[in-house]
Amino acid sequence: MEQSIERSHELIGQMLDSLNTNAVFGAPVHEGDVTVIPVARVWYGFGEGSGSGTGGAPSESGQVQMGEGGGGGGRARPLGYIRITGDDVRFEPIVDPGRLALAGMAFAAWNVFWIAAAVRAFARRR
Repeated sequence: MEQSIERSHELIGQMLDSLNTNAVFGAPVHEGDVTVIPVARVWYGFGEGSGSGTGGAPSESGQVQMGEGGGGGGRARPLGYIRITGDDVRFEPIVDPGRLALAGMAFAAWNVFWIAAAVRAFARRR
């Protein structure tokens, strides 16, 4: 069991090493007097557990049965970049067209809902 815990920690370490801004964009870029540093949001989560007991079908030898498991995952999303020049530092966000379209659809649905509610309220008053 101790070996599997060590292996889990090794796998988590490998995932954390690979789940970073460089995985999304690459390393900072230097061109003349301009430096561009990528910025990303990184999420990750892990879980593991083990247990033992004699519940269920007993083993043939009458010994305690043991089990263990674990899992994890992560995600990295680009946010923008920091642009550094000789006299200026700026954060430039990356605009996601998919998110803009989704926001537009949500706004349109919100408007349709309230217009329909107003029409129904007006119709009831007549």
